[in-house]
Amino acid sequence: MEKKRLYIQAAEQVSIQQPLSEQWMEDPVCYQDTFVRAINPSFRDYIPANEVRRMGNIMKRALVTGLKVLNDTGIAHPDAIITGTGMGCMDYTVRFLDTLVENGEQTLSPTYFMQSTHNTVSSALAIYTKTHGYNVTYSHGGLSFEQALFDAWMQMQLGTISTALVGGHDEMVESHFELLQKTGYIGVEGMVPCGEVAMSMLLNSDNSQDCLCELAGISICHKPTMDGLKRQVERLVHEAGMTMGDVSAVMTGVNGKAANDDYYMSVADTLFPNVPLLRYKHIFGENYTVSALGMYAAAHCLKRNAVPPFMYDTSRSLSCDTLRSILILSHTEGKEYALMLLKRP
Repeated sequence: MEKKRLYIQAAEQVSIQQPLSEQWMEDPVCYQDTFVRAINPSFRDYIPANEVRRMGNIMKRALVTGLKVLNDTGIAHPDAIITGTGMGCMDYTVRFLDTLVENGEQTLSPTYFMQSTHNTVSSALAIYTKTHGYNVTYSHGGLSFEQALFDAWMQMQLGTISTALVGGHDEMVESHFELLQKTGYIGVEGMVPCGEVAMSMLLNSDNSQDCLCELAGISICHKPTMDGLKRQVERLVHEAGMTMGDVSAVMTGVNGKAANDDYYMSVADTLFPNVPLLRYKHIFGENYTVSALGMYAAAHCLKRNAVPPFMYDTSRSLSCDTLRSILILSHTEGKEYALMLLKRP
């Protein structure tokens, strides 16, 4: 079966940077805090005011990014809505449990409960867009977004869908941040801040006009050896009609924590010793699905054919003369690896 070419037509974000904007590429907001909430846009520009007040932040952010992407691409009803989220509607889950304890399981408001499930985001997007097709939510920790993207990739290659609204969405609350900080997962000295994520993008297999870039391939590996990972990279590049020399840059998820960064540097030094390295978590923070913002950033760099100087990893004094493609590398505790290859159409 001939491999289909897939394109990212549009992508939007709400994060700790300026929302629904690429202003961060020229003037990123810098933080010294260990925990930063996302900068919210004016939700009422997209959602009726009487409905906004009944929604949690993650729902509002997902709706705004999703609706803007669909509006920008002119696709009112995508064939599929696929979402990745590590913890789902964390804020409303905590509120529901707190109310449960405080009221002794009596006179509970149904709102927090109804909007506390992980698949609330995909459901809300389907309701607002009147989309009745394939609708799935993946909650696989740090691999949630990659699983959602991989599902969309397979569905499009099989020809069951031609358009998909794919997103990575996660929020953070103070109590959960404190627990993660105690375990050393986030909030440790020298690490990037913990942030919040809302990124939606439209994948299309039919139209390459005015797209950001081409999604040339994706691969997910479970506990690969270095040789096994190398074979996966070579296969991914070959199936995209490229050679290893055509990879202009590798984007990693380094975050200032040695236990995390050592895996990335080991792979980069072994497989890509002479390729520029890019990073994004110092801009967007750390979260379960922040890799969605890594893809968003890479796609916009390819569209502009330029990488902001502050995205280069200073551990390697290399830069891109010509930006043809970006390989995005992510891992979860050194066990699960994801490879996502983007290139200019």
